[in-house]
Amino acid sequence: MFKNLIKPIIFISLFVLIKPGYSQHGFDVYLSQDSVYRYNSTFSEIDSILKNNSVKIDTSFSNTFGRAEVINLDQLIYFALNNSPEIKAMQTRIEAEKKLAYQKAYLPDPMFEFELDDIMTDFKQVGMINFFLSQMFMFPGKLKLDKEAVLHNVDMMNVDIIDMSTNMINMIKMNYFDLYFNEQKMQINKENQLLMKNLISAAEIRYSTAKGMQMDVFKGQVEFSKLVNEEAVLKRERMNLLSNLTSLTKVVIDENTKINFSSIDVDFLLNDNNFQVEKIDVNKLVNYAFQKRADLQSIYHRVLMSKTDLEMAKKSRYPDFNVKVGYKILPMEETNAFSFMVGVNIPIAPWTSGKYDYAIQRSTLGIKAANLEYETKRNEIRNQIDTTLNRLIANKNTVKYYKDVVIPQSENSLKSTQYSYESGMTTFIDILEAYRMYTESKLMFYESVNMYLKMISDLERVTGMNIK
Repeated sequence: MFKNLIKPIIFISLFVLIKPGYSQHGFDVYLSQDSVYRYNSTFSEIDSILKNNSVKIDTSFSNTFGRAEVINLDQLIYFALNNSPEIKAMQTRIEAEKKLAYQKAYLPDPMFEFELDDIMTDFKQVGMINFFLSQMFMFPGKLKLDKEAVLHNVDMMNVDIIDMSTNMINMIKMNYFDLYFNEQKMQINKENQLLMKNLISAAEIRYSTAKGMQMDVFKGQVEFSKLVNEEAVLKRERMNLLSNLTSLTKVVIDENTKINFSSIDVDFLLNDNNFQVEKIDVNKLVNYAFQKRADLQSIYHRVLMSKTDLEMAKKSRYPDFNVKVGYKILPMEETNAFSFMVGVNIPIAPWTSGKYDYAIQRSTLGIKAANLEYETKRNEIRNQIDTTLNRLIANKNTVKYYKDVVIPQSENSLKSTQYSYESGMTTFIDILEAYRMYTESKLMFYESVNMYLKMISDLERVTGMNIK
């Protein structure tokens, strides 16, 4: 029986030894056979829909807002602010509130009255026919305070627009920086694919000359397949980011759009002579933020509105006046007559004055609450600036560390290991380790750059200023 097994074993051994280098195509076929896609019922149904159903393209969005072929950060921000339906809706509400403020400056409508008095029971004679015209006059200052209260609300809404715009700009920048990071990862992936092809070629040459193992070729091809899969994932990630920018700008931005990253100057940001983030005075940033932060200004206008409410509550204790003039036709008299009347409300009546007291107390508490909220927001802003600045400094040091130390060292290590491998002085495992270390260092560098840019944008947001 053992003799019968010798021939198959010799045949298999000769096949493995004689065949030079396992080709990339053969390895891909092997992987495809080993990882056959198995549909369940849901996936089968989706697959059927995608294959058989025609797709109706919705062009209304692109027809309305247009399509961008080349776009940069400034244009993204411009489109986002000008096309935002939320900002336009807020601007419309502001215009409506302004109309309400003008409306508050007018007196109530006058009242015209017609009266038949002393009508006889047989309805044949009227003793008096009266015509009255009356007008209510508010106590001086009440209408002005009503208008001021609405205008304070308009001021709050105006700074709310600034706050919305600031947050929208920050969101645009975050997606833009993520897109920049994605672009760098794509570039690294392409470089790694080229490098891995060279390593696979070197491994195949060593194997064909009986200086290496076929397993090294397999390992290289597995690594190359990972890079191909990573490239597909990065492309999907890019599509998601472009979709986010499309949603924010209301401009069609897709894979055909060229994104201009010229506004990202890493060398400028890392140059201590140009951008000395370590020497930024925190107190200056805090004082600037107290003047420019839109959310803080909104609370400030709320304080003013609460003070106006208090003045209105105090003014409500003063009486309003009602003036009435009349003309009387007296059928039974030789001449007709006029009438004149002045009336006032009595806000000091014991059974009604309590509501004015409670209104004053309520407005006083409103001022106290608004002032406390204002101080809380100031403390929050101070803490945000201090925290963000510390994170920015730490992140800058991280970026410089990867750029000046880690990447050069890992690059030299990779070159040295690659030379040693080609000279037969080290193994394929060693060169894979060096390659992974170099790749990771570059990815960590650009990830730290991405975080550094986001920290700058966040510092702009929390201070209400443009750093660069």
